[in-house]
Amino acid sequence: MTHAHGRADIRDMLVVHEAFRRAYGKMPGLVLAVAPGDRARAAVVAAHIDLIEEFLHLHHKGEDVLLWPKLLTRAGEDLAPALELMEEQHAHIDALLKECSSCLARWRKNPSGSERDQLAAALTALGEKLTEHLAVEEREVLPIVDQYVTATEWHELGDHAINGLPKKKLPIVFGMLASLAEPAVVTLMLASAPLVPRIVMPVLGPRAFASHARKVYGVGGF
Repeated sequence: MTHAHGRADIRDMLVVHEAFRRAYGKMPGLVLAVAPGDRARAAVVAAHIDLIEEFLHLHHKGEDVLLWPKLLTRAGEDLAPALELMEEQHAHIDALLKECSSCLARWRKNPSGSERDQLAAALTALGEKLTEHLAVEEREVLPIVDQYVTATEWHELGDHAINGLPKKKLPIVFGMLASLAEPAVVTLMLASAPLVPRIVMPVLGPRAFASHARKVYGVGGF
C-alpha cells in the first residue's frame, strides 16, 4: 500500500486498535490475579490501566474533534449513518471508562476481593463494547478515509493522542505499538515527529515497553 499522493494511510490506526484489543482483553485477568490486600501488585496493575485508559480517551477525543467532523462535511452522504453510530459508541465507551476509573480508584485505595471483582466486571464490559466499536469502525469507516483525509490531517490525529500523554510515558506507548507493527508502519507512526524522536524512539520505545510488560504481564508478555 503506497500513499505517495499524500492521502491518509490507516495502517497506524489498525495497530492502535489491535493494541487496545490486546490490552483490554488481558485487563480483567490481570486484576483478578491480584490477591486481596496486595497493595504493591495492585499499584502496578492500576498504573497500567490508568495509562491505557488515558491513551484510549485521547484517541477517541482526537477522532471526535479532528476526524468525524471532516468526514461528515466531506462524505456526509456516504458515512453519515456510520459516523452517528461512531459518536454514540464513543459516548457509551466514555461512560464505561468513567465507571472503570471510579472502580479503579476504589480498588487502588482498598484492594479487597469485592472491589477487585467489581473492577474486573467493569473492565470486561468496557472491553466488549470497545471490541464491538473497533470492528464497526474498521469495517464501515477506515476503508474509505483516504478518499477524504490528507496525510497531514491524518498525522494531526495521531499527534493529538501522543502529545496528550505524559512525556515519560510516551516511550512505553510507542513501544507497545511498535511491538505490533511492521517496520514500515513504525516509520509511518514517526513520520510527523521531530528528528530526534524519529531517531531515538525506535530504540528507547521497545526497551521501555519491554520493562513495562515484564512488570505488568510477567512471563506471558503482551
